[in-house]
Amino acid sequence: MILDDNEKHYFSPDISEISENCEARLVDSGMLHYEASVAGYNERYLRGETSHTIHVWWARRPHSAMRSLVFASLSKDTSKNAASIMAALAMNNNKEIQETARDIIKRGYNSSPKVLDMFGGGGTIPFEAKKLGADTYSIDANQLSVFIQKCNMIYANQVDLETAKSTVMKSGKAVLTRLKSDTDWLYPLREKSAGKTFGYMWSYKTACDKCGKLFHLIKRPWLTTKKGKRLSFVTTANGGDESIVIRQLSDKESFTSAWERGSGRCFCPHCHSLQEKIDITQCEDVLLATIDIEKIGKTFNLAPENAMPSISDINAEENRILDELNISLPKSELPVWSGIVNPALYGIRTHADFLNRRQRIFLLYLIKELANEYESLARDNEVMAKFVIGVLSSFIDQVVDWNCRMSMWIPGNEQVGRAFCGPGVAMLWDYTETDMLLRGPANLWDKLERIIKGMSSFEQTGGQITVQHAHAQELPFENDMFDAIITDPPYYDNIYYSILADFFYAWKRILLQKVEPILFSSEQTDTKYELVASSRRQGKGKDAHQSYCIELKQAFKEAARVLKPDGVFSFIYSHSSVNGWDAIIQAYRSSPFWITSVQPLSIERKGRPRSVMSEAINTCMTFVARKNLSDRLPLSMAELHDKMKIIIESFGKQLTECSGWSGADAGLAVLAYAVGLIANAKCITDAPSDADALIQVSKEIKRVFPEFTLKIRNSL
Repeated sequence: MILDDNEKHYFSPDISEISENCEARLVDSGMLHYEASVAGYNERYLRGETSHTIHVWWARRPHSAMRSLVFASLSKDTSKNAASIMAALAMNNNKEIQETARDIIKRGYNSSPKVLDMFGGGGTIPFEAKKLGADTYSIDANQLSVFIQKCNMIYANQVDLETAKSTVMKSGKAVLTRLKSDTDWLYPLREKSAGKTFGYMWSYKTACDKCGKLFHLIKRPWLTTKKGKRLSFVTTANGGDESIVIRQLSDKESFTSAWERGSGRCFCPHCHSLQEKIDITQCEDVLLATIDIEKIGKTFNLAPENAMPSISDINAEENRILDELNISLPKSELPVWSGIVNPALYGIRTHADFLNRRQRIFLLYLIKELANEYESLARDNEVMAKFVIGVLSSFIDQVVDWNCRMSMWIPGNEQVGRAFCGPGVAMLWDYTETDMLLRGPANLWDKLERIIKGMSSFEQTGGQITVQHAHAQELPFENDMFDAIITDPPYYDNIYYSILADFFYAWKRILLQKVEPILFSSEQTDTKYELVASSRRQGKGKDAHQSYCIELKQAFKEAARVLKPDGVFSFIYSHSSVNGWDAIIQAYRSSPFWITSVQPLSIERKGRPRSVMSEAINTCMTFVARKNLSDRLPLSMAELHDKMKIIIESFGKQLTECSGWSGADAGLAVLAYAVGLIANAKCITDAPSDADALIQVSKEIKRVFPEFTLKIRNSL
């Protein structure tokens, strides 16, 4: 794909010049925002064959956009042809284009360029850097992140991928077939319904602490609202305890809940007394209804008495499996963080408690069969066994995420929702269990197909790949080692990765201690060096902010140490708060990095759960920086406003008028330029602080883009 001379293209404006000792790279052309954004947004909606379909991780960037960013950050060819290759890389994954891109990169270096991702996360950036022929290094402080990257890149490099794909399919089918046999007794309705009953809708029942009568804790009563239907649970009282029926409600009717709307307070429906503290360990799990798949749509019925084995039988079998495998249930505890990990406030105390008894024993059976498969494969080929069980361990991800006490039924489309999509973990008083070996939503047979599709993106290339468990504040590399650092760190307090990861790690650890004994030796993932702002860990308000700033400054100091004098530092970041951006300003200003340009990428999926809940931004920024020992100069507010007016007119408006960006996203992209200008300055002479300067600029941006908002708040 060659750019036509007659085509009009829009370029991100430069913030500062490249220092004399640095050779220009393609990322300095300012085209990344256009080509990579379109491709990244498409990838989010068109479920491609990418590594993202295998293991669960959070806030991963699209492969297509990161492929373009890696190429642009490394390419010393800045011609129109190279820009066309960057655009083509973003729009597809054609091997011929990749080979051309590798050749272009190679021509700029005497040996393979070295790339570092110092916040590896889900591994998208190193995955693409490796495929483009770079010697790639990735670290992360979280053990689960390290394992995912090892599986997708290091293990994958050690096996024949075609043989591995057929082995994964064969082993996956064998594991699921045995698992179905193991669990037939757990699901009595499998045979009776001829495989139609795939879903089980649960809630809790408790006794009033005043009158002693039983009542249900249902908060989400709707079974379906699809196509105008209004099928709901309805409570009835027959002189004493409540009972449940299913009924179609009229438009004027609504469900009466024991929970007071919007307050989190619960009142007994019998005597109306406030229930001081609800603890699910003192409640009864109640199976309310079953969900059947019909030829057209789904049907909902009150649960029959024989839908579940006895708890005593489940307890006995669970103990037998634990003895057989010589393991114990996870004992690691959930943090008690109101607003972030709400289940811990209501009695879900450990990583063994967030599943009901049938869900938990199902997971144990799965781990048993995966362990047996590993031992069988390892007798012939231990390397292949590590890879196969590594990718098949994502079955555990599927069960944890889609089949626990926090798995929500979505009545609008009659589907099950993920439990751990971030940023926090909500407490659900109504949840859906699925029989994951039937062909209902989120079943494991479909997951196996997605694993195989994801493996199609794996590729063995000449570039070296190194993945380590380490942290950005103390990089385990020598000085002046890397040609480019390309990284996507945690965004201030957007997501607490370790909290989410532990729900998966606690269970995967039981299996993967066989595969990576050192990596999975601790009961929980490492939080000591996790770079997030948290008032729960670091102290309230300013303490959490300052702690994050100190840690980020140290990470930037280390990045400058290991980057070559002419290297490129491509740093992806975004946030909706003043403090989130103030931390970035402080980090750059304390380092030898000067921001030369900002490449905004509109690559977030607009319908993702976090944006639905909180109107989160859909745009992230790539700050392109170089080492520069020049003295920073003061900047006045008047000078800052003048520069920002030019950027708003020359670039911000084109994003909305010509590229179709929303005003909120365009406003955020413009704000990132203000961040760059302030960071490159010694200080803003007539503003009380950098944060105040940002607030003043944000008001100017909001006049042009009314949907844009910059929040003023403390760390979560």
